Amino acid sequence: MGKTPYVLKETRGRVAYCACGHSKKLPHCDGSHKGSGVGPRVVNVPEDRTAAVCACGRSGSQPYCDGSHKNV
Repeated sequence: MGKTPYVLKETRGRVAYCACGHSKKLPHCDGSHKGSGVGPRVVNVPEDRTAAVCACGRSGSQPYCDGSHKNV
């Protein structure tokens, strides 16, 4: 995982973000977690928007960035 967030456009609806770090489509889940005991972070996006998605894995607001990467 990285030290800076993924800044991307989210489209209204359900989104699955990777929580295991093995996806080849980071920050999105591609199913690579299967068998690991770790599942994706699924969120309901209420409207189209720009979001900062955590890449360091330390955010207290998962899957969104809260600035914790600044202390890594």
